[in-house]
Amino acid sequence: MSQMIYKAGGTEKVWGIYLTYKIVEYDEVEEHLENGWVDHPDKLLNPAEPEPEPEPEPEPEPEPEPEPENIKRGRKPKAVIDEHTNEG
Repeated sequence: MSQMIYKAGGTEKVWGIYLTYKIVEYDEVEEHLENGWVDHPDKLLNPAEPEPEPEPEPEPEPEPEPEPENIKRGRKPKAVIDEHTNEG
């Protein structure tokens, strides 16, 4: 007895997707399934196990900010007015 098996990609359009298919003997089906083939085209539309996404690279830890120095803050000095150049 033989069975039709399917694989994504190809030139044949089945159920709206392009795929490759072939007919193999029933005793060869398991070998093909292990190599990426499926026994029903519905499994290509709704994959049972989605492929895992690659893990993102961990972000480097930010360097600690330097502690602020204690700066004494006071009043701003008054602007010096040069009375000799003031015209008014």
